[in-house]
Amino acid sequence: MKIAVLGAGAMGSLVGAHLKKGGQQVFFVDPYEAHMKAVQEKGITMDLEGREEETVRIDAAVTKGWEVGCCDLVILLVKGMNTERIILENPELFGDHTVVISLQNGIGNADTLAGIFPRDRIGYGVLKSSATLTKPGKIKGRVKFPYSSKGVWFSPLEKNTRYAYVFHELEKALNQGGFPAALSEETEKILWDKLYINVLYNAPCALLQLAGEDFMREEDGKKLLKELAGEVCRVANAKGIPMDEKEYWEKECENISQVPKGEHHFTSMVLDVFYERPTEVEFLNGAVCREGKKLGISTPYNEAVYYLMKVRQKTYSLIYGKQ
Repeated sequence: MKIAVLGAGAMGSLVGAHLKKGGQQVFFVDPYEAHMKAVQEKGITMDLEGREEETVRIDAAVTKGWEVGCCDLVILLVKGMNTERIILENPELFGDHTVVISLQNGIGNADTLAGIFPRDRIGYGVLKSSATLTKPGKIKGRVKFPYSSKGVWFSPLEKNTRYAYVFHELEKALNQGGFPAALSEETEKILWDKLYINVLYNAPCALLQLAGEDFMREEDGKKLLKELAGEVCRVANAKGIPMDEKEYWEKECENISQVPKGEHHFTSMVLDVFYERPTEVEFLNGAVCREGKKLGISTPYNEAVYYLMKVRQKTYSLIYGKQ
């Protein structure tokens, strides 16, 4: 297949490199010119947990879709608030039979795509892997979290899509390339499982510019995170997605207790706020609030965090000391 990774930052590079290793024709499309130039000239170098450093040559790494042309599959890994704009800026990637799969963070990305493409050409998924861009052309990360059996789960939006072969080929290529993947009917559950973590450690930590484990170790912070977590579970349960509130919370407390006190893991939203960029809060805490309203579930703690983050990202220039 001819595959474009639209949004080929750290995670896009991780996924795309393994698709190339799995025998596919792969193109990176990303506005970060220095990164695209480095990948185009030397390939993408990966420093992955438990593996020797490896460099993978991609078919092309460019900043504009017209340099690639129509693809069989486009994997979307831009931030959710940029989805529609990025697609409209790169129309040449999409033909009448192009399948588009979102592997973006949060809830609601597939709904955005459904406003642009036919539903039988849309897929969605969730990554249980991580990557950081350490410099243009180089990433550091892991293909799956230690507690996860796969690095990515994905599904078609329409179960009986005529493009099912694309999804099967994607699963095969990722696994052959060394990226544990599952075409699964459990994707929605896994999506909410990851949303649980994102709701806890993205917006609250970004507001205070703290690492997640440091926020959780403060008793007042822990109380807030527990309330946020409970709301996620109650909304998920109302949607028919089983999430035991006590079990999830105890597991998360155990996970945090195992992080050495000298380590500090900052989420992407912490960095977004630090560099005064827009955030994905609409697709995280905002999504919990919207889903809760549909189902009659109260989400006051997520609403408070959501509104605080909305104010924060609209007032970067007004922060004390900048005027």
